[in-house]
Amino acid sequence: MRTQDAFVSLPNLAEQRQAFWKNNQNSNDAIHLPQHLREGLFANSATLVPLAVKRAEKASRSRQKQRMVKQFDWKNTEDPRDVVHLAVQAVAEGHIVAVPGDCCYLLVGSGMQESAVDKLAHIASLDKNQHGLTLMLRSPSELLDYFPDLTSSIRRFASKVWPGPITIDLADSQPNSVLRCLNPEVVAKLTQPNQKLRTSQPYHPVFQQMGRLLAGPLVAAPATDSSGKLARTVESISSEAHAIAINDGETSEIGLPTLVEFEKNIASITREGIVTEDYLKGLSRITILFVCTGNTCRSPMASALMNRKIQERFADLFPGEQVPIVAYSAGVSAYGGDPASPGAIHAIQHYGTNLDAHSSSQLSQEMVEQADLILTMGSRHKHVIVSQWPSVANKVHMISPSGSEITDPFGGPYDVYERCAAQLDDYTNHWIEQLKLSDLILWNHPQDKKGKR
Repeated sequence: MRTQDAFVSLPNLAEQRQAFWKNNQNSNDAIHLPQHLREGLFANSATLVPLAVKRAEKASRSRQKQRMVKQFDWKNTEDPRDVVHLAVQAVAEGHIVAVPGDCCYLLVGSGMQESAVDKLAHIASLDKNQHGLTLMLRSPSELLDYFPDLTSSIRRFASKVWPGPITIDLADSQPNSVLRCLNPEVVAKLTQPNQKLRTSQPYHPVFQQMGRLLAGPLVAAPATDSSGKLARTVESISSEAHAIAINDGETSEIGLPTLVEFEKNIASITREGIVTEDYLKGLSRITILFVCTGNTCRSPMASALMNRKIQERFADLFPGEQVPIVAYSAGVSAYGGDPASPGAIHAIQHYGTNLDAHSSSQLSQEMVEQADLILTMGSRHKHVIVSQWPSVANKVHMISPSGSEITDPFGGPYDVYERCAAQLDDYTNHWIEQLKLSDLILWNHPQDKKGKR
């Protein structure tokens, strides 16, 4: 299929059904029974007749479903964009489309089409896990369109866990939300029993590509098999509501998406899934990355100073727990595995901390992407990071608020290291003051009352 053929009209399913029965209404074998069953159908037998009819009706429905559902092989299609165009057109016209999700296949429709949402709500009611309807987002930044008062901590959390098998429940509390553009009945069906809306961003690229072409939001219900369990293949989907199915084989994850509910900046796991609580807690921490050249002098000292101040400022708020803020360091030209320089080890001891266990690290893409704040020792380090990873430019700053350079003390006498440590101590005081409790995600324990610590 080529792009110019992609916008053909989808078949009218009702017309197909009518044509099928019209073409076969005068035929004795309209339901295409084998000879022995056709004979049995008209036999004067109380047991054979119902059985033959039941089998015939089931086979007929199966053939009709195969004719009505257009299935596309995602891996082997000549141009996936053609498949996406067809799926987008179907959704825009109010049809349901089956697409691969993280843990199962999903049935999706337009949030602008009330009839489609009605169908999806019915499908969701058949799910044994009672996952309900989910608002599918194009990116974490789109959260602000639907939840304008969302805290920076939740936005930061979403940017780290999405795309992936995590759903986030959030309160609809703003009159200027994009949700006000939807039919109130649609919003009511999207609202979960906890009076929150369920949001997600699946990993599969079909969602990103469909999202770029659709004007309104996508709404999804989990596809289930005949027993009500999650359908991990297209063939196992029991619902006949979808007009198009995008087949990408069996979904990779086995299990359920993890459900996280937020009340302001307090998080609770309301259903355990394939992503563990410990892993989510690790991702929810604020991470501060200090960057210099070789990662043996300046950035290790800055990291050690910041971690000491984090403990002094926040440890009492998290008794017996790890403070959800951590600082670490790397170098743009580090060899990796080198200890801190003797001068840095000497200078930092005056500040109640040490670098005895330090081992240098080369700056990596993963470090840059996971860091919430990147503080560089000089303008060259900042330029290297922004040049290589332009998308993170807004979180890269020089450690000096005035933009002055921190001179590299490498190879100098101890007093040079001491002056450098004094500068870093002063500048880390500035940055620790920027951290507020409202910036942190607090996790409820099962024994805690919701919304309290």
